[in-house]
Amino acid sequence: MRRLGVVILGLSLAILGLARPAAAAAQFTIWPANYTYGTPSGQFTWTATTYAVTFEQSLAPFTSFRTNLAYGPTSNVTFAGSGLSGYSGGVLLADAALRVGIQTGPMGLAAYGGYGGLFFNATGSTASDRAVLQSSGTRLGVEANVAPAPGVTFRGNYTIMTGLTTNANFAISTPPPGVTGNFSGSGTGNEYEVALVVSPVPTTSVYAGYRSGTQQITWSGGGGNTTNTWSGWMVGVDLRF
Repeated sequence: MRRLGVVILGLSLAILGLARPAAAAAQFTIWPANYTYGTPSGQFTWTATTYAVTFEQSLAPFTSFRTNLAYGPTSNVTFAGSGLSGYSGGVLLADAALRVGIQTGPMGLAAYGGYGGLFFNATGSTASDRAVLQSSGTRLGVEANVAPAPGVTFRGNYTIMTGLTTNANFAISTPPPGVTGNFSGSGTGNEYEVALVVSPVPTTSVYAGYRSGTQQITWSGGGGNTTNTWSGWMVGVDLRF
């Protein structure tokens, strides 16, 4: 009976330990990337180095809520193949998702669903010169990781974007001729991210990887179809509390 009591107590403690969610995790990322955003009047392009902060809070066993916010100043802004000198602004990427996953030994798998988008804003040398671009919608995806050796993990995720709503509002006076636009549309897209993660200590990891996304947009009012893209290498650190 004493041995049985010890076994039951040990199993109970193990179950309680498994059920107790980790407090939180934070991720900090630096991501230089190239962007394109198509509109019925022409394509915008720019580069930006975004600085991202991600927080993940456990809600229950195998369930967590993750938020991500990234912002960076833009440079090399062009429209329809022409450089827009004097334009300055920034790009914001934000999303939030509910995640359900499991980690068994060296392998882990998670599924997530949420909402997020991309927001670009730039102004020119005059008050009337501006460009505001937006694309947001539902995000559904899967993430997997595998650890081929202690302290080394390969991580990847794939996201489908559905129900996208897009808006492009701009007025450009130079170079001539001037052009204005006020468009709205809808679409779908996908995004993937792969990374090599190294964990020198249990609570801290550093990683390097690549992120790329594509959206296909249909503009209302016979504006046709265009494509948005972004891609670039990234580095960052994970902290677990």
